[in-house]
Amino acid sequence: MYKLVALLVWSSISCQLYGQEKHPDFQDPQNMKVAPEHTDCHKLPASFANLQEALTTIQNTRFYDDQKLQTTRRSGLMQARYVSCDFKTGFLIVKYDSKDHVFANVEKQIWEDLQKTADIDGYYHKHIKLLEEIEDQ
Repeated sequence: MYKLVALLVWSSISCQLYGQEKHPDFQDPQNMKVAPEHTDCHKLPASFANLQEALTTIQNTRFYDDQKLQTTRRSGLMQARYVSCDFKTGFLIVKYDSKDHVFANVEKQIWEDLQKTADIDGYYHKHIKLLEEIEDQ
């Protein structure tokens, strides 16, 4: 019985390690199957000419990771969306005081912390507003 349990544990660990080696950059945290043909990440441009182009492109792109945060507020941070092609960094689209903002190269941890904070506006001003923003020209 002991040998059987040890064999099952070893087999499980081996399968997990094999999966991580095969696709180390695109490992879904929930171990869901992620395939490039289910996204449009390869079509994203290296940069955007302006805010509107960024918004349109991001809204029409399928990402590996796509999460939303909605509040019932009429001012301040009203909604946010985080999208990522690699589960590590991505774009953060924020509606703040009815104005859209797009931040590039946002680490996943920033998004996770934003969702957990009790002071969403304070967190926005301290951690997000300082990030690389795609400007409207």
